[in-house]
Amino acid sequence: MSDPRSLTPEVKSYRGISYAGGLVVIGAIYFVLAKGGLALASIHPSATPIWPPTGVALAAVLLWGYRTWPAIFVAAMIANATTAGSLATAIAIATGNSLEALVGAYLIKRWSNGCDTFSTPNSVAQFALICVVIAAPVSASIGLISLAMAGYVEPTNFADAWVTWWLGDVTGALVITPVIVLWASSHHRAFNRNDLIETFALLATAAIVGLIAFSPLIEQSPGRDPLGFLAILPMLWAALRRGPRDTATVALVLAGITIWGTLTGGGPFTSAALNASFLLLLMFLISITLPSLLLSADVEVRKNVEESLRRAHIELEQKVAERTHELEIANAAKSRFLAMASHDLRQPLHALGLFVAQLRTPLKSEERTKAIEQIDATREEMDEMFNSILDMSKLNAGMLTPKITEFPIARLLQKIETTFNQATREKGLRLRVRRTDACVRSDAMLLERILLNLVSNAVRYTLRGGIIVGCRRRGEMLRIEIWDTGPGIPEDQKQNIFGEFFQVLGPERNPSGGLGLGLAIVDRLRLLLNHQIDLASTLGRGSRFAIVVPMVDECVATTAPADLPHPGAFAVKDKAVLVIADTPIVQEGTRGLLGKWGYCVLTVGSDEAALIRLAERQQRPDLIISDYHLAGGKTGTQVIEEVNAVFGSSIPAILVSGDTTAEPLRDAKERGYVLLHKPVEPMRLRAVMQELFRDRDSRSETGSAL
Repeated sequence: MSDPRSLTPEVKSYRGISYAGGLVVIGAIYFVLAKGGLALASIHPSATPIWPPTGVALAAVLLWGYRTWPAIFVAAMIANATTAGSLATAIAIATGNSLEALVGAYLIKRWSNGCDTFSTPNSVAQFALICVVIAAPVSASIGLISLAMAGYVEPTNFADAWVTWWLGDVTGALVITPVIVLWASSHHRAFNRNDLIETFALLATAAIVGLIAFSPLIEQSPGRDPLGFLAILPMLWAALRRGPRDTATVALVLAGITIWGTLTGGGPFTSAALNASFLLLLMFLISITLPSLLLSADVEVRKNVEESLRRAHIELEQKVAERTHELEIANAAKSRFLAMASHDLRQPLHALGLFVAQLRTPLKSEERTKAIEQIDATREEMDEMFNSILDMSKLNAGMLTPKITEFPIARLLQKIETTFNQATREKGLRLRVRRTDACVRSDAMLLERILLNLVSNAVRYTLRGGIIVGCRRRGEMLRIEIWDTGPGIPEDQKQNIFGEFFQVLGPERNPSGGLGLGLAIVDRLRLLLNHQIDLASTLGRGSRFAIVVPMVDECVATTAPADLPHPGAFAVKDKAVLVIADTPIVQEGTRGLLGKWGYCVLTVGSDEAALIRLAERQQRPDLIISDYHLAGGKTGTQVIEEVNAVFGSSIPAILVSGDTTAEPLRDAKERGYVLLHKPVEPMRLRAVMQELFRDRDSRSETGSAL
């Protein structure tokens, strides 16, 4: 809402004129209707059974606020002063008329939904109760008491005059107010052709029924009296089909015709006394208007509920369709992944079979060494595929939390050069890494993963030429760019390449495999870090990927992480390791490898077997290595906790799992265990074991010192 003090004089003047004009219009309408109603008074000049101004005044205050009261007061005062009584009684009557509208509107706004009072049966009933019991008696009581005190009303005539005044005001409120409020509030509703036709047909029917039942043009006879009940038909039509607005309009049409007919001696309400005839008419109008408004509100509520249910049903169907489409896409992606994984994983497996068969034949020492190296390279290729799946699983599970630090980008560039130097030489490619002394703000590990994936992708798809990795300063940002001379990416596939399991198809498709997850991981990680990525590519000439990272003026001085000591630096003599795996081949392989490293190894296949063997040997293991998923639905964490309970202490443990979902990660993290995903590199396993032993020995030395 604007502050009135901030308005310009022109705006204030316009609002003032508009307000004054509105008061004049309301006052003029009120005055005309008031004079017309007073002209029909019979038992007292100021007490008339036909008083539509009450409905106009109440509607004006509901729609345009309490500030309309001056128009009501002035119009009522002039109308009564020019009819009967004195100026003092005219002021008193005008006060009663104004209070009637103000009190009624206040209570309707407070207790009966304001202008929406005709939207539900309860609020319609409350509206009627306020008009009948509170608002109308205010006007009738103040007006007649002031007239009686001034000597303009005989005591014997007071009760009849009060009832006439009260019924006239009640009928005016029940018939006139709904029409004005509902039509004024329906401007936002769309009027289509069919609705207009039905509304006109309804009003025409109401007019015809009114003329037949109440018109003085037809001679009144006892046989014609029951025709008055025909008025119920258009009211029911309106209530059941057209809603509260048209119901109120039909009631107004019938009221106008019945008043005209009764005044001119037609219709079933005509009697010798005009006031008595009008009172019968008012009771009739109240008896058909109020139930019809209640019925129309109830039907409208039901229609709104049905419409809400219909919309909810449509929205639900849309959501189901969208979800079905998403599932279809997911199933298609799953099928594509399974097909691609089946092909790409079979390739190294096929190669492994050939190499193993080759080892079974007599080989020279050099040939045997080469075969072993090829087996190891094939294993690394499979390991890279599984690591990609693991990375996507961690991202989907939300298990990665960035640790933002400031560090020199030269560290990552050096690692890239070291990592891919041999691979590029073997392919006959040139790798150039241009160093920089810039410092950036990011997560060093996740940014490293992004760059490794981008460079790995470039090395995989580039068959000739080379790869350049360099940096450009752009204001407060650093662009880390990876250029390659690969086949390039078609324009229509530049967005698709960041999707999961997507690979560009073409004559130069990478023959070395891959699951199509590398760039999807890059995109997810850069979103996690809030880094921008740019892509430019030309078919036949190559591509350029750029990741944009915030720069800092200088890095916080940090000590370079010390390299882990060689595993052989730690004594393993007398170290007992419990291995729990339900697959015999894994037990055998792990026992053989750890035995070669000098450990005393106990392998079992279940928790029961572990407890029995440990009880037989009466030896507390120094380390537990367990599969996460074991037979019988148990998990490695449960078995480790059982062993810890037996020995009454916490034994260092390593969980090994091929499950890349969030549950094993979360379970291991909560219990403080190390989780390694299959396939586990032997040197990685050895380094983790030595790290656990070193931490335990350090804690033991600290405890001894204390």
